[in-house]
Amino acid sequence: MRIHTLQHVSIRSGDLARARDFYERLLGLREVPRPNLGFPGAWYGIGTSQLHLIAREKLLAGIDPTGPHFALEVESLETVRQELKAGGIPYLDFGGSQLWVRDPDGNVVELCEPSGA
Repeated sequence: MRIHTLQHVSIRSGDLARARDFYERLLGLREVPRPNLGFPGAWYGIGTSQLHLIAREKLLAGIDPTGPHFALEVESLETVRQELKAGGIPYLDFGGSQLWVRDPDGNVVELCEPSGA
C-alpha cells in the first residue's frame, strides 16, 4: 500500500455554529465546497489538505465514517481492498473511491483515491 498524502482530518462538533465561528473568525480558515452528505458540516482548505467538521452527536455502531478520523490518499484503492481482504482486516466499503478501517486502538482511518480536483 502506498500512501501519497494526508487528505483530510474530520472532527465532530456538538455546536456547528460555534465551531465555524472559531475556525473561520479566529483561525481565519476559508470554507471550501462540501457535497450534501445527509448531515450538517463544513469543510475548510488548509494547504493541499482539508479539515472537515461533522455535526453529529453520537457515533454509529461499528466503523463510523461520520466520526473523528483522518484520510490518507492511496495509489490504488483496489490494491488496498485486496490487501485488507488477504489480511482478514474488517473494513467499511460503499463501493466508491474511499473505504474505512480501524487501527489497532479503534481509531477510524479513511483510505481514498485522489479526488482529481
